Amino acid sequence: MKPIILLILKIIKYNMEEKLMLIIKADKNTLTVIAKCGDKIAEHEIQLKLVLGYYWQNELPVIDKLLELFVTVIKRAVSQIFHHKKLLINYTLESNDNFENSSYFEINISKVKADDVELELLGDVITFEGIDGRNTISKVTSFRRKDKKTIEKEIISS
Repeated sequence: MKPIILLILKIIKYNMEEKLMLIIKADKNTLTVIAKCGDKIAEHEIQLKLVLGYYWQNELPVIDKLLELFVTVIKRAVSQIFHHKKLLINYTLESNDNFENSSYFEINISKVKADDVELELLGDVITFEGIDGRNTISKVTSFRRKDKKTIEKEIISS
């Protein structure tokens, strides 16, 4: 009876090792991206206060640059645990006004694939909410200007 149990445990362990996971955690100050495959783990943090302060001080497009950094961090984390040539990331960006005037952004990651192997996602929705400096008329009429776009990034490694 014992050899059968050992065989089942080996099969379960093998399946767990082959499972690719992408875990995204966020709090007020950091955005953490963790890629996991069996015993291999790669963890990277984005210090939001520092990054956002740098973007604002240098008058850079905050959302574009933050998304660019986020995709780069995902790429780096996945590359450290699973060697691949092509990484595909699908996500939706939604705001409560047009992107320039919005005080609320939501990133909803729908799919991450590395060489046709889909990663299991944990923590696929990230929300950024700031001080709403819009006037009352802008707030009331913002439903007309809400932006939502779906983005598909394909990164090919050399």
